[in-house]
Amino acid sequence: MEKADVLVIGGGGAGYPAAFRLAESGYNVIMADPKGKLGGNCLYMGCIPSKTVREMAQLKERTERVLKQKISIDYSLIQDHKDYVQETRFLQHSNDLKNFKNIRFIAEKAVLKDSNHALIGDNEVEAKYIIIGTGTTPNKVEFPGSEYCITSDDLFTYKSSIRSLPSEIAIIGGGYIALEVATMYTILGSKVHMLVRGGNLLGRVEPYLVSGLNDNMDKGIDIQMNSPLENVEEKEGRKVVHYSDGQGNKKWLAADMVLLATGRKPVLPEGIEKAGVEIDGRGFVKVNESMKTNIQNIYATGDVNGKSPYFHSAVRQSIVAANNIMANGKPIDYFDSDAVPITIFTFPPISYVGITPITAKARGIDYLEGIYKFKNDAKAQMYDELPGEIRIFFEKGSLRAIGAWVIGIDSPSLINELGIAVANGLGARQIADYADQHPTTNEGISAAARSIL
Repeated sequence: MEKADVLVIGGGGAGYPAAFRLAESGYNVIMADPKGKLGGNCLYMGCIPSKTVREMAQLKERTERVLKQKISIDYSLIQDHKDYVQETRFLQHSNDLKNFKNIRFIAEKAVLKDSNHALIGDNEVEAKYIIIGTGTTPNKVEFPGSEYCITSDDLFTYKSSIRSLPSEIAIIGGGYIALEVATMYTILGSKVHMLVRGGNLLGRVEPYLVSGLNDNMDKGIDIQMNSPLENVEEKEGRKVVHYSDGQGNKKWLAADMVLLATGRKPVLPEGIEKAGVEIDGRGFVKVNESMKTNIQNIYATGDVNGKSPYFHSAVRQSIVAANNIMANGKPIDYFDSDAVPITIFTFPPISYVGITPITAKARGIDYLEGIYKFKNDAKAQMYDELPGEIRIFFEKGSLRAIGAWVIGIDSPSLINELGIAVANGLGARQIADYADQHPTTNEGISAAARSIL
């Protein structure tokens, strides 16, 4: 039997940051992942490949808008570049792993035997602590014809077999994955249909942000609300999608590809019940803010615990778990979901962090709003990308930044600076007095703060 101080199950952002941190502090670590490489869902078929494709779409969209002429693209070249980025990062992570002699990486599935033991391939392992970071997988619902559908994993996986742009794509779902794919593939040249079961897009997002997206999203996207899917069939090489509309009428549409974007579900390690780990009502591993499960030596980090399904959240949670293990299991570090910036990478993108109006009202927090409109911004004018705004929420009285959102140009980058202000409780005067570089959209952050002083 092989012994380790810590067993890390999963080689993605929920696992390897903890493994590296613990190894740097002298712990002997075993890390198991059947994929055989570090990177997790984000690198294999998630944020890295999808955002690579998105960046190419943005180059096309911006150039066409400013120069007012259409650009023809070869989708297979975009896929080639996506694969190159993934290969580069696979190699980067592999080289990082080589720096740690006290991490043993096993390219096999870990099966838990109890709270201290696991079988990894043919290796029996005993560990003082265990970190579960096994992520999620698409929730591919079964229905007649579901075999004719794909998920985002199929679309963005490394060396995907999908090398040509679909002329017409039907997307089932109204969440962030559905909207990201819909907006980017519309720009790339596909005709996009969306079938949404309910009456709202992005159900958990502030209605003002959803409205801002709706107002500025490409009007060529065919969005059918209150339209549950019934079945899919294949006819003459195309997919025929049958659904009911908002009035209960039976309808159909034809497309070259059908994408199921109906959420994700946790991937639980086999044998988790033998370890005694508690699972919540949604199927995720139940943890507290120190990332500890109900079993004192077992932690669960990243998407598998359902707290904050983003790679950067997984990394932070992984570090939290490592810090608490290095304190002999005492909770000295905690994950704060209010300090996590979130972006929905649509066109236009929308980003938010901290406490926004719905949360503030629910918690009884009075606030003031500092606002900056991009129509007045130099960089936005350069790109002719004028819709949108920066809005910062300040606690009334103290004028401490408690939250923010950005709709439009550069929102994924801007929300990071705003997130630092929120996480550290900076005051409006501190933000207002900072000289953001000109000409960048960051100037709008200090301008928004000045608007309430």
